[in-house]
Amino acid sequence: MYRYAVSVRVSPTRLKNFKKMNTVKNMRVYIQKLPLVYKIVVGVCVVGAVALVVRGVVTPKVETATISDTTHVTIASVASLSDKAGPLPVTGKVTSKSKANILAISSGEIVSLSRALGDYVAAGATIASFENSSQRASVLQAQGAYEAAQSALSKTSGSSAQNSNLTSAQATQNAQNATVAANAAIKSAYASLEDAVHTKADTLFSNPHGSTPSFNVISYDSQLVTRVVNQRVQLDVVLDSIHTISNTSEDANVDARITTVIAKAQIIEAFLNDVVDAVNKAIPTQNISASTIAGYQTLVAAARTEVLGSISSLTGAKGAYDNAVSGATVAANSANDGTSNDIASAQANVKSALGALYAAQANLEKTIVRAPISGTIVSLPITRGGYVAAYSPVAQISNPGALEVETYVTSDDAKTLAVGGKAVIEGTTQGIIVFIAPAIDPSTGKIQVKIGLPGEHAALTDGNTVTVVLNRLLGGLKSPAKNTITIPIAAAKLTPNGPVVFIVSSSTLVSKPITFGKIVGSQVSVVSGLVLDMDIVTDARGLSDGQKVIIDQTK
Repeated sequence: MYRYAVSVRVSPTRLKNFKKMNTVKNMRVYIQKLPLVYKIVVGVCVVGAVALVVRGVVTPKVETATISDTTHVTIASVASLSDKAGPLPVTGKVTSKSKANILAISSGEIVSLSRALGDYVAAGATIASFENSSQRASVLQAQGAYEAAQSALSKTSGSSAQNSNLTSAQATQNAQNATVAANAAIKSAYASLEDAVHTKADTLFSNPHGSTPSFNVISYDSQLVTRVVNQRVQLDVVLDSIHTISNTSEDANVDARITTVIAKAQIIEAFLNDVVDAVNKAIPTQNISASTIAGYQTLVAAARTEVLGSISSLTGAKGAYDNAVSGATVAANSANDGTSNDIASAQANVKSALGALYAAQANLEKTIVRAPISGTIVSLPITRGGYVAAYSPVAQISNPGALEVETYVTSDDAKTLAVGGKAVIEGTTQGIIVFIAPAIDPSTGKIQVKIGLPGEHAALTDGNTVTVVLNRLLGGLKSPAKNTITIPIAAAKLTPNGPVVFIVSSSTLVSKPITFGKIVGSQVSVVSGLVLDMDIVTDARGLSDGQKVIIDQTK
């Protein structure tokens, strides 16, 4: 076994010295004594060295072209970037539902039954509807109040004052008319509430006006009966209070009086809810037959509907009154501009009106029975014209292959979503929002949202975590505040001194301080620091004040 260490370093100068010293011959003799493997290694090294020398002599130097490192940016006007809340991206989990038991959220008469036992239904499809004329009227009233608030905000900010024919005198007259309507609503509400209690509900009591009234129906829930009796004792005081308010001078504080009447009407509503529950749990006897109990159910249900209608009318009258008074105040200001306080008040009215609209839509949705999953109706214990108590089973849907996606959103994001809204899972699978929890889940601190999958979902597997894009409700409504400036979050940069945006002046970035408002999705509202005709850089990430840039495109 041979052990040799060979190290060859050759440079052009060294090679010349080898030739002068006549050492090449000696090297050849030395290499011939080496094993074949080492001869090959030495040969490769020598050839490589010579090649490098030759390349260095004959190959010209190539100078590297200078590439500009100037950053390219895109700018756009604030007006073009504002009010683009866009869809809401979230992460959800796919779950499997073999059966879905549907319970009634509200009680009342079934007036529409669009499906039959054995029918196949898609997720989100309507199965039945309760009597909901008052809820639909409330939605219409809330929509009108919302649009009126938007108009008032527009006038306050001066955007349409120059073209407006609404004078201060007209606005004042509108406020007076709203006052008259509000007082009429209070008087009408007292008449309806008095009829619901004394004419209808008292039919189920003996000595209803005494200190110890007696409930005529025997129910297996004795605690519920005791609560109903105690509630009835207090109702005469409640009705007397409403009667006093209805006879108060119409010039008194209308807003406070109508608010008080609504609160007292809700006490009566709670009483009738318990009465309905107690009658549903009634036990037929020799004195009170099953048919009599059924008659009681119809009578109390009518009383409850009457009370709900009164509350809806009072709420609508209050909204109209508040908007009319606000409009009169705005019209009294300058035609071209209002004070900052007036604008803030008008913006608050828009938010309040939008909240009332959401609430009215939510109440209407409670009267509609929807399929949470796709499948076949295997149980439908309701009939058109029948009365259904709250939380009673109304349908059962079965589908072993049915899937849905559960996700959680913040309370602010939940306000921009609605049952029936569209969703896209993993970028391709279409879905429908079928459920939005009414309260925050204490375990997550967020609100649960369920997405039904009406179409093909073979690409999804139970237990998978998926990306979901939810369509916002605001996309189907007018913007809640047209003069509110919003920009993409990416267009702002956070600095130790606060957030800034960049404008371009003479190919140089100039920072402009701004003040953030609320963040919604990928947009953030800007309270101060921007105007709609300002051109800003659309993506501020990695940029700094004073940096040289090249503008690629102006949106």
